[in-house]
Amino acid sequence: MAGHRLLIFGLLLLTGCESQGPEPGQEPPVLNPAIGTSFQAANTGRVTGHITWTAPIPNVSPFLYGVPNPSGTGFEFRTAENPNRPLVDPNTRAVEGVVVFLRGIDPATSRQWDLPPVAIEIGNGQIEVVQGNRRGRCGFVRRGDTITVSSTEPVYHLLRGRGDAFFSLALPAPKSPTKRVLSQLGRVELSSGTGLYWARANIFVSDHPYYTVTDKNGEFAFEHVPSGDVEVAVWMPGWQPLRTERDPDSTQVARQAYCPGIKKVAKLKVGLARLATVDFILP
Repeated sequence: MAGHRLLIFGLLLLTGCESQGPEPGQEPPVLNPAIGTSFQAANTGRVTGHITWTAPIPNVSPFLYGVPNPSGTGFEFRTAENPNRPLVDPNTRAVEGVVVFLRGIDPATSRQWDLPPVAIEIGNGQIEVVQGNRRGRCGFVRRGDTITVSSTEPVYHLLRGRGDAFFSLALPAPKSPTKRVLSQLGRVELSSGTGLYWARANIFVSDHPYYTVTDKNGEFAFEHVPSGDVEVAVWMPGWQPLRTERDPDSTQVARQAYCPGIKKVAKLKVGLARLATVDFILP
């Protein structure tokens, strides 16, 4: 009986489980607001920081899932890591992959947008964000710009955007990218509509480029920050399952929601040609 259920679950990857009807709340693309029109490098400073973890490091279990063999007969079973798990160095307690961004920035006094374009890849049980040389679970897009989305394997996928955007993008064939304009400020949570209920990634849409993620040492830095009062915000996704929805026919989990993420904010005053530092302790 268990094998039969796994077979049905695997078929969900081929057939999909969400229709692509009209997209409520979809707005036409907006023009990029003026950015950097009043930027003066001499009137900027540098912001750096470090993020560490003090609580016990969570032991987060992976997920087991089935992928149809290309021959059409049978399935290959794989494990997928929880995409939202905290990335904590057990020796230094440094936290990698935490999103850090600045609030209170006037786009006119900001430096020019200099972050690479974002591409989304879905495959091997995960949704991955590619931005320049970095691959991970988060990316940063200027409002009104386009993301490129593609599948990396010969399995039908459907990528969903929720939160501050609402869309569903069908990916019926590998390496056949499609595009999407993101016109609303905020966070867009990416998930799978075809059986990969655990898979997640996030896109932050902004009018300025002061967004980054911490490195392996838990460190972050922002260059050429306009002088004045700013807020440094940090965010990481929740990794514990909050609730699940099961397919009524196969009884397998079709969707899963995670607990709310961790958020912290600190206020700083950025001085001319000076270094401002702030450290955060999670959770």
